[in-house]
Amino acid sequence: MENLQNWWRGLAQREQQLVGTCAVFAIIGILYWGIWTPIANAQEEAERNFASANATLNHVKQTASKIAGLQQTGGKPKANGSLSSIVNSTAGKYKLVITRMQPQGDKIQLWMDDVPFEALLNYLFDLVESKGLTLDSVDLAESDQAGFVKVRRVQLSR
Repeated sequence: MENLQNWWRGLAQREQQLVGTCAVFAIIGILYWGIWTPIANAQEEAERNFASANATLNHVKQTASKIAGLQQTGGKPKANGSLSSIVNSTAGKYKLVITRMQPQGDKIQLWMDDVPFEALLNYLFDLVESKGLTLDSVDLAESDQAGFVKVRRVQLSR
């Protein structure tokens, strides 16, 4: 610290003013680019993520209420054929690939890898609304790709 004071005293008054002015600009630059800008960018990104998650939540709520409304009406159409064929043909319609299928009498369980969330919701809605199946349970996991999910298990029944 003493070396710094000696150096400062050794400068001419104009040099001291120049060094002081440069120090003020350096501090302002550090505060702006080192603190303010990252915080502002993080806030904007958090707001975008929140809006996206909120939109997804609203869509899921709407679809869930549609499915719940169909379950309450009771007058479901019945699809002809086995559960496996109904599930496979409807999956093909939405370009979904079922990686594993396990029929169990009047129930069937499905597994899928990385499917578009929107297509999955439409697929399940179609199975319930048009084919008359009942959605017993759904277990999803987050995928590495935005807008995609991993289907750990979907259980449907007649």
